[in-house]
Amino acid sequence: MRYSIPNPEFRLETIRKNPSANQCGGRGRSTAASRGYNAERLASAVLDPESSIDNFSNENLYDVYIDESLSPHADSIYVECKSCVYRYPSGGYGRFRIWEDNHLKFLNKKESSSDDHIFAYFFVVYTIKNGVEQEVGKVLVPALHVDHVIDWWSYIEHNSMGETWVRDISWHHLFEKLCVTPGELVEKDAINLMSILFER
Repeated sequence: MRYSIPNPEFRLETIRKNPSANQCGGRGRSTAASRGYNAERLASAVLDPESSIDNFSNENLYDVYIDESLSPHADSIYVECKSCVYRYPSGGYGRFRIWEDNHLKFLNKKESSSDDHIFAYFFVVYTIKNGVEQEVGKVLVPALHVDHVIDWWSYIEHNSMGETWVRDISWHHLFEKLCVTPGELVEKDAINLMSILFER
């Protein structure tokens, strides 16, 4: 499916200037960080032709939903957002956390939906300067592409979710598997993998 990102020029820094940014709202707000919500607002602004930052989902399988009436490219767009820091203070690359249960349910929803519906992950990498996030880059990836990259899961005991399985994957390793270089991540407004066939 061919898909063009409507507003690739929007950046995390732009979202932070919005009055409704930098705060937690919606489901999960009691344990969430504002950085995660700002990533969701960024995805909404980038993917919504009208640049709205408020296309939040009411379901726990995905974070952003663009209705068919707003998208000229597909019936509807379902997006799960993930963000991480470029490097941890220890020096290692930042990691995205993907929850196995939600991931599999997200894929199952795709299988039971129209072929014209888009199911994707929106990944954001940022640095922190003086306590403020600054975007390094963002990537839109078909959910199935991400599934091909995840080759194992780790068992954890989570404070609110109990016993569950996750995949903590560094942005560097994930993007390497998706053939996205660190240079491309920095140089391009947004990297769109929706029209590229995935080959391992």
